[in-house]
Order: sequence, then C-alpha cells, then structure tokens
Amino acid sequence: MEIEMPAQNNKSSEWLESWDPNTEGKWESKIAWKTLWVTTYALTLGFMSWFLVSALAPKLNNLGFDLTKKELYRLAAMPGLAGGGLRLIWMFLPPILGTRKLVTYSTSLLLLPLIGWSFAVRSPSTPYFALLILAFFSGIGGGVFSGFMPSTSYFFPKSKQGLALGIQAGVGNFGVSIIQFFTPIIVGSAMFGATLGAPQHFVDKVKGIDKSVWYQNAGLVWVPFVILSVIISWKFLKSVPVTSRGVKDQLDIFNNKHTWLMTILYFMTFGTFSGFSAQFGLLIKNLFGEFANAPDPVKYAFFGPLVGSCPSNQWANCRSLRWWNPYFFLRNWYCYISSLYIDSINTCKR
Repeated sequence: MEIEMPAQNNKSSEWLESWDPNTEGKWESKIAWKTLWVTTYALTLGFMSWFLVSALAPKLNNLGFDLTKKELYRLAAMPGLAGGGLRLIWMFLPPILGTRKLVTYSTSLLLLPLIGWSFAVRSPSTPYFALLILAFFSGIGGGVFSGFMPSTSYFFPKSKQGLALGIQAGVGNFGVSIIQFFTPIIVGSAMFGATLGAPQHFVDKVKGIDKSVWYQNAGLVWVPFVILSVIISWKFLKSVPVTSRGVKDQLDIFNNKHTWLMTILYFMTFGTFSGFSAQFGLLIKNLFGEFANAPDPVKYAFFGPLVGSCPSNQWANCRSLRWWNPYFFLRNWYCYISSLYIDSINTCKR
C-alpha cells in the first residue's frame, strides 16, 4: 500500500496524514482495532439487511400474497445478484471516499430495504416488481463488503491483516444467521403492540394455523441499530489517504488470469455459502413442507450460515489454508444434487 502525501483538502481531523502501518511508530493499534470493530458492526448489519428477504420469502404467501415458487426463488436470489453487481462499484470507493464517509454513507443506505420491506409486507397487493426492487436494495448490504474490507486493511500491517479481515468477514457473516434466527421470534410477538403498525393475518391451511403476526417488525426493529452505526461511524472512524489509480486504469485486473481463477474459487466457496443461505428456507418448505409435522423452514434456516460464519473459518481462508476449499465445495454440491434428486422424486409422486 502506498501512502499519499496529504493534499490540502485532506488536512482535517478525519484524515490520518502520516499513517503507515508497516512502519514502526507510524500507526496506532488502538485506532486500527477501533476501526475494525466499528466497521465490523456496520458490516454485520449489512449482511442482516442483505438476507432479510431470505427470512421473509418462505412466508409471504401465508400473508396473502399469491406468488409462484419460481417467483419466490427469484425474489430470494435478487439480493445476491444485486450484491454481486454492487461490489463492482463499492470496490472503487475506499480511496475515493475514505473509510469514514464510506462506512457512514453505506450504512445509512441500509435503511432503504429495512423500512421498505416493513411497508411491503403489510399489503398483499404490493406488485411483484416492487418486491424485486426492494430485494435489489437489500443487495446493498452485500455490496458494501468489497468496500469495507479493503478500507479496513489500510489500518493494519501486513502481518495482522489476515487476522483482522478474518474477524471482520466472520463476524460480519453472522448477520445472516442473526436475521434468520430472530425474524421468526420478532414477527410472532406483539412486543411493540400497534406502535409499528397493525398486525397481518397469517394462514397456513396445511397445518391449521390462523393467527396475527407483525412482519413489519422484521426490518423495523433493526433501524435503531443502523442509526447507531451511522452515528458512531461518523464520530469515531478516520480515513487513510491512499494513492489510487483511476477507475479506467484499475480495469486492467480483468486481463489478469489470477482474477478469474480467484473469482471461480470465490464462486465455489462464498457463492455456495450465500446462495444456499438465501434459498435454504424455501428449499426446506418446498421439499419437506407437505410432510406430516414438517419443520418450520424459517426456524432452521440459520444453522448453515451459522457454521459457515465461524471467524476461525474466515481467518483460515484469509491465511490461505486453501486445502479446505475443495472439501467444502464438493460437500455443498453433494447437498445440492441430493436436493434436486429429492425434488424430482416428489415431482414424480405428484
């Protein structure tokens, strides 16, 4: 990393003008770790927003929506598609905005899907294209990943970057399990009464369930946490001036074969983790939901992301212990092929 000589517009309390983590005496461990925890908190909220749709989609038809299985699968897939595309934008932002502005502005954008979905679930007449737009906004929580990680790395020497980024990725990924674990609890309780809106009518004819639920709470309950993250990010984060090439010059990475090799590897590992995490609830419901005493899909969907989010796993990946990757890739594809086989059997029976 090259440290830029501070320009005149960088002379403020926001910018660490002589920061160089690889030179003794030119970095402070306290500032680096504070940056890590503040940005990790924001990243966790980002992943929660990113996978909010995965916790809502399996239950939308029970709220009065009339969506086909394909429409629900596409809806749950949209945040992942959006997140992947938005990462191509966020990866250019760290040297342009600086860590402080990047994290603050990005976190504030999480309010769009959290508040938007709270309105959408209250009305079964919400058009499908509107749901897809909200699902796209949820992808912002995944897009910020490519900005937060490199901006955090500016604060740590190379010897500590593996540990720091492993913690940030691992704890951040816990946001997937958090949103999937707490959503069934939050929406089934009138903890806020009618303060956040009237309840919805939940009907499951197969299981004979007819009750009131508060699905708007699934997103609204996290709004204060996002606002808190915005405040502490602006108050406590600093930025490191970094020499950056223009966007056009950076596009030469697409001519590097290692870019594509690592992309394939990332697709097989994190792509598998995020893709199945988003669809797991729907898969449980559609494959096993018609069985007697079938499990509630949203109550068990969090287990897979929970295992994959262990910080030790992320630290190992950041330390380049790559021999694990083929194992997890083959294991996940075995589960995927097995699910297709089970689905084909169920289709034939019907």
